[in-house]
Amino acid sequence: MAEYHLLTTWRIKAPLTQVFDAIHDSLRWPEWWPGAEKVEPITDGDPNGINNIRRYSWQGTLPYPVVFDVRATCIKKHEAIEGRAEGDLEGIGRWRFSCEGQVSVVRFDWHVRSTKWWMNLLAPIARSIFISNHVRLMAQGGESLAALLQSSLIHQKSIDLMAKSDPPTSDRLLRLRSARINPLMIFLSGLFAGTIATIAQLALWWLNEVPVLATLLRDARLTAAIVMGPGVLVPPSTAQWDTLIVATLVHFGLSAIYAVAPALLACRLKAHLTLPVGALYGLAIYAVNLHGFTSFFPWFAVSRDWVTMVAHAVFGISLVGFWLPFCWQNPNAGISHRLLKSHPRPPF
Repeated sequence: MAEYHLLTTWRIKAPLTQVFDAIHDSLRWPEWWPGAEKVEPITDGDPNGINNIRRYSWQGTLPYPVVFDVRATCIKKHEAIEGRAEGDLEGIGRWRFSCEGQVSVVRFDWHVRSTKWWMNLLAPIARSIFISNHVRLMAQGGESLAALLQSSLIHQKSIDLMAKSDPPTSDRLLRLRSARINPLMIFLSGLFAGTIATIAQLALWWLNEVPVLATLLRDARLTAAIVMGPGVLVPPSTAQWDTLIVATLVHFGLSAIYAVAPALLACRLKAHLTLPVGALYGLAIYAVNLHGFTSFFPWFAVSRDWVTMVAHAVFGISLVGFWLPFCWQNPNAGISHRLLKSHPRPPF
């Protein structure tokens, strides 16, 4: 199991009683906390709330839900709330409350292990993404709690307590560079974008009553012919799995190559320019693939149409979008160690 130990601190200019009550009443979190999709009572526990069980369903920026039950093990009014989680995540969550003058200080210690097989499988390469997802959710929680109480969020920061050391510099781009040029991460971004673009293309074919399977097999032969030669362009009488495998490898191999530039440049763009630039990058790839490559592989000319153009634009947007969780910045949030120490922003 992959293990995570994260500490988030909120400083809110509001009475501690109000802050404590809002956090203690977790059944109402979905009303004000973005990402808290649902909180359901399972058991009530004793009159003080000890041993009550609540089921939490969370949905962060990443396209996966996290569901777990928390059994309350300690509740000290205006001081502490503690619970044990079981489900997609298992471990301990601890809320601590204190005052600094008129400012309420909330510390949330989240020490858990993931139980989903795919999260554990991806943890060695995607750990920072999962942590960013958590940090973003906590940042949204702090901001939304302050808004609920009609107060101001003075400060918030999230720390990865399992990180071995601080980075030598606080510069955001330098901290992210090593992650962005990681070959495996670049391949994953190409795989992600290539899959999204293919789904978009299939959907557009279907909506426009284009024979989806026949057109997909045609494009597979066009792609495989780059490696296998034009002999595979003639439609076979039976399924040719070698052609499909080669086409898939070429498709995602090229996707990984095209993913290098967005990996290096995405975080340098201003927020409002990222997706338009991604679309333009995809259209530039369309020009290369469907006009430049046709000088060497003329059979690709048959694929020149608006659907393929839109699919390439979606591909470019998806490439840039893959890196947005790393690039987003929230001036009120902070994440240190392996993430963004000075001025971060992101979620889990």
